[in-house]
Amino acid sequence: MKRFLALVAVLAATALCLPAQAESPKDSTATPEESIRSFYRWYVTALLANRDPMEQRAEMKRFATDRLLKEIDKMKKGPDGLNGDYFVDGQDFDEQWAKKILVSNVKIEGARATAHVLLDGPEGMRKKLVVQLVNDAGRWKIDKVQGRDGGD
Repeated sequence: MKRFLALVAVLAATALCLPAQAESPKDSTATPEESIRSFYRWYVTALLANRDPMEQRAEMKRFATDRLLKEIDKMKKGPDGLNGDYFVDGQDFDEQWAKKILVSNVKIEGARATAHVLLDGPEGMRKKLVVQLVNDAGRWKIDKVQGRDGGD
């Protein structure tokens, strides 16, 4: 019994130390590329599970600026509403997007960055986006998403 309690104590102490460790690469926002991949992996997975990512505010704030989240809220309440999903620039999504996130043409200028993003899926389900990010205390956060012409 003493060995069991000692094991429980060690596991509990280890669990308390885990948040202090560095984030795993899949959750990292240290570079614009990592931030974009982590965000879209999480976001599309939430959509696939029928969960509205916008209702998961704490998680959204990890990846998107407060300015952008307020702007999206304003769009939703506007006279025309929000026609489709802001972050995928459309009304549909594909399950492959959670795994096929291609980031290219990254340009960093000080605390701002832009990148081209391809959410790759079968023909007709590819989304090309331009994502703008802001570095907020060492974390790259999405500040704007625009669809690119020439999507599939």
